[in-house]
Amino acid sequence: MADAVVADNGDAPGGRGDSDGLDPAREAYVRQVAAYWESGGLTHAAGLILGYLSVCEPAAQTQAQVASALRLSAGSVSTQLRQLTPVGMVERVRLPGERAARYQVPQDMWTEIMGTEDQRIAGLRALADAGAAVMPAERPDRIRSLDLMVRFWEAEWPATRRRLAAFLAQETS
Repeated sequence: MADAVVADNGDAPGGRGDSDGLDPAREAYVRQVAAYWESGGLTHAAGLILGYLSVCEPAAQTQAQVASALRLSAGSVSTQLRQLTPVGMVERVRLPGERAARYQVPQDMWTEIMGTEDQRIAGLRALADAGAAVMPAERPDRIRSLDLMVRFWEAEWPATRRRLAAFLAQETS
């Protein structure tokens, strides 16, 4: 994809027009978000969408608006939204009187995602236990390292979760 991730048609939030464009600082942020998530395994397009939905105005955008702003195909946007929605990184909303669905980053998305860490730790515990039953003779570290990491987070996550809740309560009060 070219350097420009949003349409440069002179229309941008902040007094210059509608949501089809972003100012250079927000455009750079969108690219930074895309690069971060791409390095973590998401597609570049998914990262662009997350970045855009984090800073666009209005916050809720139609698929067509996202595709236009990011110069992505409608199919690519549709595919990525279908991937991002079930994991809670994007939510589908309907505005009264509008037929088209809109998509936005859910309020408190990061807190909600961290709240599911218990499930991830439990899932990894199941994998570590199943792996222990079939421990390979060659390089057993492949299973043992998983078990060590899971044991660490099983011990540390409850206290970390409590500290996070206290921090958020203090910061948002």
